[in-house]
Amino acid sequence: MSAEGFNYDNMFVRLLNRLGDAMILSILFVVCSLPIFTIGASVTALYYAAMKGVKGGDGYVAKYFMKSFKDNFKQSTIIWLICLVAFFILGVDVWYWFEQRQAGGGMMIWAMQIISVIMLSVAVMVAIYVFPLQAKFDNTIKVQFRNAFLLSIKYFPTTLLIALSMAIIVWCFYYAILVSIVGYVLVGFGLVGYIFAFFMLRCFKPYLPEEEADSGDDWSLDMEESESAQVEDVEEEKEVSEENEDIVE
Repeated sequence: MSAEGFNYDNMFVRLLNRLGDAMILSILFVVCSLPIFTIGASVTALYYAAMKGVKGGDGYVAKYFMKSFKDNFKQSTIIWLICLVAFFILGVDVWYWFEQRQAGGGMMIWAMQIISVIMLSVAVMVAIYVFPLQAKFDNTIKVQFRNAFLLSIKYFPTTLLIALSMAIIVWCFYYAILVSIVGYVLVGFGLVGYIFAFFMLRCFKPYLPEEEADSGDDWSLDMEESESAQVEDVEEEKEVSEENEDIVE
């Protein structure tokens, strides 16, 4: 078949292109996450590039990833460290009350363990949304966490689906660590990023102006006048609005 007769837009070629982009994203994500404290910035950059890809911006994933990694590094790192401290404290709390119950604790110990598990679950739910929010919206850290909590409740089925998907990933690493490392480092994290980005964009869509939602830029949420998002051109200097309110009333 001649080059002129080859359809570069067919599904197979597009799939190969997407797999190639997923490989690039996976490798960038792993490399940029190695210092550990940069994981938050890496997750944010992964979501940013994946959202661009879902909206049709294939072929520039490395550029998108590095742009977001640089632009969101400081705030994403602070968010990640807050999440890390919360996970550690709540995880220790769950473990402590579990040990107390195993030692023969009564109903009070059982109740405290349930409360600890609920609090840890809420922390996970918030963490699911806070990094894609950071990738898509320009807000203060406080507003990002508040909005993440509200979205996790409003879109609970999506929250549960993503949480279960993350649990499966952890299970894969636990039972087949070598295969999981190879698979996820090469392409898995990128594919997961695309899948999660697709669901996140569906959750964010009601808060983006209809005529501007398809451009893929970042927006600054200002819910004082309406539930639509305030447009902010990310190529210009990003400004944080002091009037940001909850995206879910």
